[in-house]
Amino acid sequence: MKKILPLLFLVIGLANACRDKTSTTKSNAVKADTAEIAVVVADTVKPAAAESPVTENPAPEISGENSSRAADSIDFKKYGAELIPSPVKAEIDWKSYPEARNFRTRIIEGYKDGEVNFAGHYIAVVFGCGAGCVLGFMVDVRDGQIYDLPLGEENSCFFMEDAALMRPDSRLFISAVCKEEAESARLNYKAYLWDEEKKSFSKIEARAFLKN
Repeated sequence: MKKILPLLFLVIGLANACRDKTSTTKSNAVKADTAEIAVVVADTVKPAAAESPVTENPAPEISGENSSRAADSIDFKKYGAELIPSPVKAEIDWKSYPEARNFRTRIIEGYKDGEVNFAGHYIAVVFGCGAGCVLGFMVDVRDGQIYDLPLGEENSCFFMEDAALMRPDSRLFISAVCKEEAESARLNYKAYLWDEEKKSFSKIEARAFLKN
């Protein structure tokens, strides 16, 4: 009996040691799995851009240059504006249009790199915001004040031939040139005229600016 007891204690001790080792191994495995998941999340999840409330899907940049065939039929000179050279641009006045801060990066880059391209002394910054969506603002180089351009959903169309047509020496702004159908040859214009005194846009009919 005395010989059996030591052997019994030895077996019990070995069993407890194996159980502790297995428990420790499982615990370490759980920790390792948790650590691996944390790394994957950190590497793959990125914060959404907070600059703009608009989802910017891949879209071509809008230059505002009159490159379409529609521009040839528009009489921009009829609503001429004196082009005022401005060697020094005023700092952007964000207080003049606080909501424009949502597009701060776009406006700063466009204003910094751009030249006067509308109504004599404004730099219009126009950019795509998804399929069929165009947004934009203009900044007065004399005092840095910001104004909204007549763009956005209400001034877009499904079959768009062109958008944001303007000239540096004209107050006429063509928001969109549209077709009723993809194969249609007839063009419709969504156009506005800038009033320098009132600092606002007003709608203008195509017959008032189309060449004969």
